[in-house]
Amino acid sequence: MAQSSNRIGSALTVLVILTGVLSDGLTASARTGNSATSAEEALRTPIDVGGRKQLFIDDRFVESPEGVTLRAHTAAKAEMVLEPVAPDEQRMMWIASIVEAEEGYYLYYTTWLDASEENGLSDPLLIMRVAASDDGLTWRRVPVGLIDIGTGTDNNIVMAGTMGRVFVDPHETEGYRYWMLGHLIHNHFWEESRHAPTEPGHTDIHRNNLYLCRSKDGLHWEAVPEPPFPFTGDTTNQALYDPRIGTYVCYLRARPGGHGSRAVARGQSDSLLGTWPYTPDPYTHRRPREQRAWLMTELPLVMQIDEFDPPLFGLYSPSVIVYPWADDAYFTFTEGYRRRDGIASHGRDRRGQPGNEGPLAPELAVSRDGIDWYRFRGSYVPLGRIGQVDGGTIYMGVGMIRNGDEIWQYCTVSPHTHHGFAVQLPGSEGGIRRHIQRLDGFVSLDAGLIDGTFRTPPIVFEGDRLELNVDCGARGEVWVEIQDADGRPVEGFTMHEAVSVDRNGVAEPVWWKNGPDVSPLAGKPVRLAFRMRSASLFAFQFVKE
Repeated sequence: MAQSSNRIGSALTVLVILTGVLSDGLTASARTGNSATSAEEALRTPIDVGGRKQLFIDDRFVESPEGVTLRAHTAAKAEMVLEPVAPDEQRMMWIASIVEAEEGYYLYYTTWLDASEENGLSDPLLIMRVAASDDGLTWRRVPVGLIDIGTGTDNNIVMAGTMGRVFVDPHETEGYRYWMLGHLIHNHFWEESRHAPTEPGHTDIHRNNLYLCRSKDGLHWEAVPEPPFPFTGDTTNQALYDPRIGTYVCYLRARPGGHGSRAVARGQSDSLLGTWPYTPDPYTHRRPREQRAWLMTELPLVMQIDEFDPPLFGLYSPSVIVYPWADDAYFTFTEGYRRRDGIASHGRDRRGQPGNEGPLAPELAVSRDGIDWYRFRGSYVPLGRIGQVDGGTIYMGVGMIRNGDEIWQYCTVSPHTHHGFAVQLPGSEGGIRRHIQRLDGFVSLDAGLIDGTFRTPPIVFEGDRLELNVDCGARGEVWVEIQDADGRPVEGFTMHEAVSVDRNGVAEPVWWKNGPDVSPLAGKPVRLAFRMRSASLFAFQFVKE
């Protein structure tokens, strides 16, 4: 597994534009060089990093940069863990979430049950299923045996008429550990769906159909009768508990500009239950009838397209992670979707047929608070070649499994494009695949063949050792100097006395000629000054021996 992780730091990377990732102040300092620190700058409150890991995902710890850039890293593709078995799995297995179970992990995914005379459906229905694993490698469908969709109860179905993200509530509200925010569509297979409206029509059938569902064991689910919002979000939506701010947060799919637009809105609430805060739209009645139930302006948008996106581009499912292994790090893997409506191929192929058709793959965005996001333009998991199992669409699941120095993530892969069943090429039907990322390895600060330098703002730390998550490959090195808050080198920790780090590791110790002990500086405002060559720097952390 270590070899897979190492490959991510070299071959599987994507260069990104620095402008916008690093703040205007930082890029300005890069243009002016390493000027002396002003008195006002030196007196500002140091950042308390304690003994917690800090990631290089933006400019928080980067001042006076010369010859360094931020780079986003893609995930390495691993093996398929689930492939279609049940008839309703053949079209698609939309992954929802991976969560910790009492023993091992649960993986929830949604399938598509087509309407037929035999099952009594007049419209297709979404079915939520579950698989379990002890190690994240081998997954087995759990024989829940509760819901009959016309083929008996020998299946792994936990809910019918639902699509959403499952998360673990650390407070176990009202005794329930597992929760899901998602759609609830009335159907005769699952009694709990009785809470959803049954009125016909494009407006009414989707009104108020975002519901909370909950479970004590992850297998037996019930729906909360009252919906958290009086509007609906498009397909996959998400709720979670954010420990940084101590409240519940949701990320919903919004359509701020009407039918074709796609964006991500954010809400928050001190309680899971009850109506979540939102701002009513007094002009809802002016919308076209089919749009009156949509989320458009009621919650603030936190991710949306801009002038750097191609025509007919949209942001799909929010897949937000509050990264648990470092300070103030949020990642989202929202899929970028390029609709090909109206594109004429002049007989070359069937792109744009039917409507709302096109390729789709997850893109990485980073944040320090879950509100202000920077989007890296490029696929976090790149599409495969046409005809391959992942040549059309890739959907990211919410959740991560840490295995030592690796992060494992799971995606739905399919050879056909979004809504492209009619234009699908012969081949595999797709399924759910594991992907591998280096621990903390989503973004790095890189230097090339010529030495790059930068320093941190003043920080205060706890511990007696400094460690780096860094990939120096065969030719790279990193040196660290410790300065006081005014930028003066501290004797014993100067660049001249620094011993280079020259390996690839997630916790490489930093040494000077007198050793690695930094305890005399603990609790004092200091800066870290870096010089690096042919290296990728992901994180730093002060630890106790």
